Amino acid sequence: MSARSTDDRPVSDRVLDEAIAWQVLLDSGDASDEHRACLIRWLEADADHARAWRQLGLLDHGLHDLPRDAAAPLRETLITPHRRGGTRAAAGLLSLALLVAVAAGVLDRHHPLAGLLADHRSGTGEQRSVVLPDGTIVVLNTRSAIDLAFDADRRAIVLRQGEIHVRSAPASEAELRPLMVLTPQGSLRALGTRFIVRHEADLTTLTVTESAVMARPTACDPAPAQACPAERRVSAGHGVWLRADAVGEPTPVRPDADAWIDGMLVVENATLGEVVAELARHRAAPLTIAADAASLRVTGTVPLADTERALTALTHALPVRLVKRGGVWLHVERER
Repeated sequence: MSARSTDDRPVSDRVLDEAIAWQVLLDSGDASDEHRACLIRWLEADADHARAWRQLGLLDHGLHDLPRDAAAPLRETLITPHRRGGTRAAAGLLSLALLVAVAAGVLDRHHPLAGLLADHRSGTGEQRSVVLPDGTIVVLNTRSAIDLAFDADRRAIVLRQGEIHVRSAPASEAELRPLMVLTPQGSLRALGTRFIVRHEADLTTLTVTESAVMARPTACDPAPAQACPAERRVSAGHGVWLRADAVGEPTPVRPDADAWIDGMLVVENATLGEVVAELARHRAAPLTIAADAASLRVTGTVPLADTERALTALTHALPVRLVKRGGVWLHVERER
């Protein structure tokens, strides 16, 4: 039996988490020149760091934006498996910014940092039900966060990030305050209903599964008494998008749009790239897909609680394979 290559020997969980955190930072588009300089020092500080980078398949990842004179020696360090690009003593040169970035990246994978101070939040792959003071039930999907703003004039749910399902409590004659969901793109007023709201970047989407919801962009006053020409009534079985200055035309939605409440993802003629992106929201470790596999079409139902099992099932239905990198990173690619 041949001896196992030193470069194939598993790295520690700590080093692997740090490498993954660096990958997340680079892929976020928020990495600055200072961050990249810190990455270089981290890779050169210990041979295990460079080895983890190679094992994750990131040989050239993050180097294309570096000046040629800075990237060349680093590439040489990564290409040579048994060479130390620096010494362990160099680890002492790592800045506090590097340590914070790595720790924050690892933490954010499990518990989104943007929602740490929210009234209610859910971690990666977690769903939580919250009963509000008026009896309304809110289910938070993965990586979601809400604040509550109940006062004398309104009952407001502020969606800070992620996705929620709202089942409003039966209205009483004494309750005159409207139930609303607020996002940076607008306000959604329930009319005794069940609906889903999802907020990502500069877009909010609304899906109504029962009764109706009044949708207004941020450009309008959220108070119902104030007229708003851009306001739209969205009835059951329809959905709209909201941006800060407009609300889209209501369009039909699938009746199983709320299947995620039961831990399932139901898709019909969706691209594999869309399915993988949705599963990635429920997974703490990285999940990526090759460009030539992303356009494949998928119809079916997959579980959200076990993303690896869901992806394995997809490999039986499509000409793709699942590659595991570094023990945790899953990559979907076309069969060759």
